Amino acid sequence: MKNKRWTLHDQTMILKRLSDLLDKGYTLNEALNFISLNEHGSKKVDLLQCLKKLSTGVSLRLALSQLHFHRDVISYLYFAEQHGDLEFSLRECSDILQKKITQMEKLAKLLRYPIFLIITVGIILSIVHFIISPQFEQLYQSMNIEASFFSLFLIVSFTALKWFSFFAAGLFVCLLSYYYFFFRKMPVEERMQLVIRIPIIKRFFTIFNSYFFSLQLSNLLKGGMSTFESLKVFQNQDILPFFKVEGSYLINRLSAGEQLHTIIENRGFYEKELPLVILHGQANGQLSRELYTYSQLIIEKLEQSTIKMMTIIQPVIYGFVGVIILFVYLSMLLPMYKMMENL
Repeated sequence: MKNKRWTLHDQTMILKRLSDLLDKGYTLNEALNFISLNEHGSKKVDLLQCLKKLSTGVSLRLALSQLHFHRDVISYLYFAEQHGDLEFSLRECSDILQKKITQMEKLAKLLRYPIFLIITVGIILSIVHFIISPQFEQLYQSMNIEASFFSLFLIVSFTALKWFSFFAAGLFVCLLSYYYFFFRKMPVEERMQLVIRIPIIKRFFTIFNSYFFSLQLSNLLKGGMSTFESLKVFQNQDILPFFKVEGSYLINRLSAGEQLHTIIENRGFYEKELPLVILHGQANGQLSRELYTYSQLIIEKLEQSTIKMMTIIQPVIYGFVGVIILFVYLSMLLPMYKMMENL
């Protein structure tokens, strides 16, 4: 069973079909068996193997984890095992994966042409800097022509751009090395504290943390668990290390007599509205409902933030490429005009 058999799109479709069939009254085994009838090749083999594992008492979560399904899928199924609403979790999981696929496709479509332009312009810049510019400089010297201020400015700009490219490449290598050799070995809480200090990505992490925590806590409370028991579920899982640590921390603070909304407010890993939602839900006795409603609002907020970011990226890239192209044309035309003036 290889990971490449199940793309993110395949996983989304299977989860949605399972959710729809369970909603129509199928048992889990019946639903998987029906879906396998419409699959072919390796996917059909995988689903039949999954059915065999289920018949021996293996959970759906473990069966799909052996098929290398996405970590989000496995985490949703873990919480579904605790609160018992498998159909709801499968539907929610397929929806969030579909949104992720849609955003990735939009981002790829948005960046495809700008990246092609950047690569093309990079090649042109290299040709201009290493071949054309030296020839113009030699021509200036042989004809005793003094370079204009703007020509000198272009030469300095190209040199600065070259060193900036080297700096950017070196910075990327350093960041990649830091991630693999240091960041991954840090305690998970320290990693999150470091990440939320970075303004560009802080927003996305706090929104996702708020979404996942509110959605899963809502489902566990809806399944009849107390807040303390629900946090124990977070603590006992090993799929998402951050939420395992959070579960332990929240339990310890609650045992010390603090209120949940106060702990969340002082934690710094969540959106500022989440403590208010928890306080309001506890006050009216509808914490599960309030958290679920908030989770749906916050995921829309994440989508809007992603779209906003993408609409900013493309014009910036086009503007940068346009300026570089202008510089390239000027670097070739101005020396020609200068020589024509001195003829």
